[in-house]
Amino acid sequence: CEVVSLVRSTSLEVNSNKRWTSKFVFPYGRECLYEDLDNHAGTNDRRFFGRTGEILYLMFCRTQDKQELATAISQRLTPSDSTWNAIVKALQPPDDEQSSGGERANAFLPYAQHPLFDELARDWLTILRLPIAGCDVFPHLVNLIGLHLLTYQLTIARQLLNPSTPVRFICEMVAPKKTLVREISCDEYQDNNLLPAQAVEAFIAKIEASPEWQQALVEHGAFEKCKRILEQRARWGDDYDGPNDPQKFMTALRQAVIKRHRQHVANIHRNYGREIGLVSKRGTVKLRYAPTDSLLKTLLFANVEKRLELHQFLDILHRRYGLVFGEREAEQVLEKSSFDKKAFQANAARLEQRLGSLGLLKRLSDGCAYVINPYQRDVS
Repeated sequence: CEVVSLVRSTSLEVNSNKRWTSKFVFPYGRECLYEDLDNHAGTNDRRFFGRTGEILYLMFCRTQDKQELATAISQRLTPSDSTWNAIVKALQPPDDEQSSGGERANAFLPYAQHPLFDELARDWLTILRLPIAGCDVFPHLVNLIGLHLLTYQLTIARQLLNPSTPVRFICEMVAPKKTLVREISCDEYQDNNLLPAQAVEAFIAKIEASPEWQQALVEHGAFEKCKRILEQRARWGDDYDGPNDPQKFMTALRQAVIKRHRQHVANIHRNYGREIGLVSKRGTVKLRYAPTDSLLKTLLFANVEKRLELHQFLDILHRRYGLVFGEREAEQVLEKSSFDKKAFQANAARLEQRLGSLGLLKRLSDGCAYVINPYQRDVS
């Protein structure tokens, strides 16, 4: 009983009100990986985005480095890594080891390949190859998952709305008083938070305005033809029991999609952002982008092999993730009316000070500030 109680105490989100079948213990090894089950702990539950990691799994399966990644993950999750893994395995019946076999239905990712999948795999490989001890590697992997998933969501949304505008996160290093950077970050967060819902609306409107839909409206058997279109384009309509009217059918789709979106996918930006330490209310009543020490460490470990000048590091963060800290990057993405050089210089100075206090930055006698990855032996 004491062993079970101790293992239970290591569950993630131990203080949340989630049902016990949706809580997971810390991933000491492969025996600690479980399905998200229904209330009766009988079948896997597919209702919650990201809970079972299927989107992440599909992304990894479609990267160019999937074989390397599979090997690196397998090495990190070997049963011999942890006594805790052996304890968890001993508590499980032998016949449950392959209980999750079989095909999975409804897992969907619309891209056979995407640059963002490769970027995520690259970051994971970099972290997995660092000599980070034992389970200390997992928080960094989690941070990267959250960052790339919300970036993926915003990128796809922008492709539907305004393809020419890249995803960006104006980040504030928390200041004692309100700054212009904080105001811009708050506004940027609000704009990004609305993007997924706007993309859903745009997707439905695109179907409704398509020549295929407009043609079906004026033909004989309009409802059946319109229903087939929505089944093909939106995978919806099988359980519709309303009137056989195309316009009401489309209205029902719009209402159902928006309701479902608000319950789940619309919350990814806020929830994932807060969990990984990108989104915060520290020092204000509004949410904005204010990275925590944990996220800053993850980003540095994933992108710094040899020592880099601070401005080079900031350029990498901007090009790879859309993160904006300093004046050079801010000048590229902001309009002249919103850009204040001194405000962003002060923001970058606070970042430098923060990295220095974490032991990740040194300012040398030549006046240059260098960021350093302590897990890389060659920092010359």
